Amino acid sequence: MKCAICGGEALIEGMCLECYLKRDRLSWVGDVIEIVKCPKCGRYFVNKVWKDLDFDSALFESIVSRIRVHPQFEVEDVEVEQLNSGRCVFRLIGNVEGREVVDELSVEVRVKTRTCERCAMISGGYYEAVVQIRADDRRVEDFELEKVKDVIERILEKERDNVKAFVSKVVERREGIDFYFGDKNVGRKVSREIAKVLGGKIIESRKLHTRKDGRDVYRYTFAVRLPCYRVGDVVREGERICVVVGVGKGVDVTNYASVNLKEPKVVKRREDLEKGVVVNYDDYVVEIASERGLVKAVKSFDVDLGEEVYYFEYGSRCYVIPSRFYEGG
Repeated sequence: MKCAICGGEALIEGMCLECYLKRDRLSWVGDVIEIVKCPKCGRYFVNKVWKDLDFDSALFESIVSRIRVHPQFEVEDVEVEQLNSGRCVFRLIGNVEGREVVDELSVEVRVKTRTCERCAMISGGYYEAVVQIRADDRRVEDFELEKVKDVIERILEKERDNVKAFVSKVVERREGIDFYFGDKNVGRKVSREIAKVLGGKIIESRKLHTRKDGRDVYRYTFAVRLPCYRVGDVVREGERICVVVGVGKGVDVTNYASVNLKEPKVVKRREDLEKGVVVNYDDYVVEIASERGLVKAVKSFDVDLGEEVYYFEYGSRCYVIPSRFYEGG
């Protein structure tokens, strides 16, 4: 088939490629591209969604989302070149019926600012749930708070596309710390993960906040009660005396057996244990030199002469714990 204009080979709409390009385009995008940026968090509004992008990526996606291409133009690559004049050149590289083509568009780029929905809610103190961190019969330790913050950061990262996945407020209290979450489901996930990492139990409650569109709207509280013990504390589990080695895990100080902690009672805090050095031992007794003088304790763990150990008295007996249980803090 020949071109209706010049008589050459017709490739597109009855014309050769050269004659067609003199009369029409292969792609269209408009004269102006508007880029919307949140002034608070720096995210861009692209394809009706707020996204964590740099400017170049936001510009690229904005143009691609608006561009229209002739059905016979097979696009193989895209290039964007920004100009100092507030314009950019957009090149589409491909072919029309096997003929290589570079179609170039020049558009004006305008940047506007608008506060995103998430930042507006954070600024307004919006929240659906409170995660309360408490500990039974003790204060919440600094290292536990660090683990809590790690859990929150990790879950918020996984929920980054959730517009309500944020902490709007943190309140430190004498008995613990409260985190206010924009999404109740995120708050629930956080509380469950904290209980998994640090042990303890969760008490969930809710309170009517308001009514919206004829429906009750509640605010939730997830009270995470950390266990009374910490790693290194000595507890009583039934008739067994154990040193805590992990969440829900202990080692019997009389026979070195592993014990699952279900209802432990604290016997000695780790900071209240006394320290000494092994100066003698047999199959049953360990002699320890300490600030209190020579102390005899029940031998249950393997120890060496000169080894640093911890000991404590409970009831009518004295027990010894090797220092390896406390290595690294």
